[in-house]
Amino acid sequence: MNLTIQMIVAAGLALTAHASAAAGGRAVSGADTVLEPQRERFLYVVATDGHGSNPDFLALVGTDPAVPGHYGRIFRRVDMPNVDDELHHFGYSLNQKRLVVPGLFSNRIYVFDVAKNPRNPKLVAVNEELASQSGYIVPHTVIGMPDNEVLVTMIGAFSTDTAPGGLVSVDDRTGQFIGHFGPGPGRDPDVLPPKYMYDFGFNEEVNRAVSTTFGWPADVGAGINPAGFGDEVAIWDFVGREVIQTADLGENCGALEVRWVGHENIGLTNCPGTNALWAWEDEDEDGFYDFHQVLSTADGLAGPVDMVLTDDDELYITNYFGNSLQKFDISDPFAPLLIDEVYLPHPNMLRVSPDGRRVYVTNQLVTTWDNDVAFGGPRNDQYGIWLYHVRQNGTLASETRDGSAWVDFSNVKMKHSRGPAGPHQMFFDPSVGLEFGHH
Repeated sequence: MNLTIQMIVAAGLALTAHASAAAGGRAVSGADTVLEPQRERFLYVVATDGHGSNPDFLALVGTDPAVPGHYGRIFRRVDMPNVDDELHHFGYSLNQKRLVVPGLFSNRIYVFDVAKNPRNPKLVAVNEELASQSGYIVPHTVIGMPDNEVLVTMIGAFSTDTAPGGLVSVDDRTGQFIGHFGPGPGRDPDVLPPKYMYDFGFNEEVNRAVSTTFGWPADVGAGINPAGFGDEVAIWDFVGREVIQTADLGENCGALEVRWVGHENIGLTNCPGTNALWAWEDEDEDGFYDFHQVLSTADGLAGPVDMVLTDDDELYITNYFGNSLQKFDISDPFAPLLIDEVYLPHPNMLRVSPDGRRVYVTNQLVTTWDNDVAFGGPRNDQYGIWLYHVRQNGTLASETRDGSAWVDFSNVKMKHSRGPAGPHQMFFDPSVGLEFGHH
């Protein structure tokens, strides 16, 4: 095992130990240990002001019923110092002491300290120069890495046609650009992949990673344009930082999320452009993957935009255009079985509690898409967070009697005014440990 792989594996083991400690393990007979997951205390949620008069903000939402004054409420709002960031995805540093929060449209990187007082995040650094420093634009996924770095996926390049996409390493303390992870933007993506970039998920046990598609910012940034979605995903030698295989999942598939199935050499990706879910597997154990479509429109997929896997072989999928949250049994990842389906307006991002008993759903995608009049916008005048409890039989029950939002974002106080604010990605508070690579 070379030194780089040792560092990655060691980081994974260290973070797993942190996750176990945060979960509060208790010893029973002999060497057996039962881990009782730490209940989430609150959520970090990024939210946008779609009208641009207020800065976007980081909201803290209480999730512990033992704190009634905070439960189901925004108990703190941290405003950004600028407007028009379009906060979208964000992530923890590997040690969960900081939040790294990109501005999707501004290319800014904000860093918040959450170690000293997790309930009162402090802005400690801002990098305004990521695009000029890296040559890439539109920072998206944030993944904590060793040595005070985070990987950040960049959907496009700082070029006329905004092609290609790529990956960068960023200092999780300052937000400063460190270097490219894989090739830089000055290349022909038809010769040296990846062509596109959206999400990036790795399996360090087999030294493989998969990156996805969406589309270049010039084609999809201004509004909904299915014809602008990309078609191929890329398979990486993770340690070597190079693409070794590409797979065409269909014209304008727009593949989004990467989810590895536990520690198996199997994974899933959702394609809103073609309403499909694909599974991949290294069937010949030669380091290359075979792709199989396992769900489609016939299974109820209608703009599948996010998905979450649980340790109990359960898969949750949100359908942005189908107004539904679906839950599948994926004991066989190549033959998912529908367990339940519930309905809410234009659902988007998901988070499942550590014990698997609660599912949180937001319903903002991106401002230009939510406001696209050609596709029925402006949609989501009912912005909020929905909470579902998992019954013993696996079906879902809304926290609210009428199925409405558990936390209403349709009329919230922002820096300068009140109005609708769009909640997108969520993370649990730092007491809930994360596995290495989780994002």
